[in-house]
Amino acid sequence: MLFTELKDYVVFDLEMNGSNQIIEIGALKITTGKDIEKFSVIVNNPPKGSGMASFKFISQSMGGEHGWITLDMIHNGLSEERALSRFMKFVGEYPVVGHAIVDGDVQLVKEGLRYHDLGKWHTNGKIFDTQQLHGALNGNPNDISLSGLAATYDVEIGKQKHRALADAKATLAVFSAMQRTWL
Repeated sequence: MLFTELKDYVVFDLEMNGSNQIIEIGALKITTGKDIEKFSVIVNNPPKGSGMASFKFISQSMGGEHGWITLDMIHNGLSEERALSRFMKFVGEYPVVGHAIVDGDVQLVKEGLRYHDLGKWHTNGKIFDTQQLHGALNGNPNDISLSGLAATYDVEIGKQKHRALADAKATLAVFSAMQRTWL
């Protein structure tokens, strides 16, 4: 299926703890190109060892007034097993959309599912990565950030960054603009 024809899908984003473990999952389910159902969960994966230094740097430099994830939030989060189970029920058989997810977010979810013996995520032909789509459509293989794509497609994505649901909303805005541009 061409990405321009996609009407029913899930846009998602993950946030990590500095140790490449999931601490937040945010997703939006789009049906008939309009309806939006939200999914957001904090995962109890506190950073450990050298990951703590990365987490502290990220939370100080990027969080600020826009609500970065705190250690208290993580400690009160769901277990990774429960969060992934709920996320997979939310996704169901829908195709997924995200930014830079092919080698990152999708693989982390698959690893988590395997680790917790929750089955496999069969994503064959159902992943639409805005970074890769943009590169393929524009002949530009260079990585481009979500905010860079928003500027390219003249989309306002808001100020909150590095929160999964906010980044999923930003990705949805960029993906919708890409669909309109390339129809």
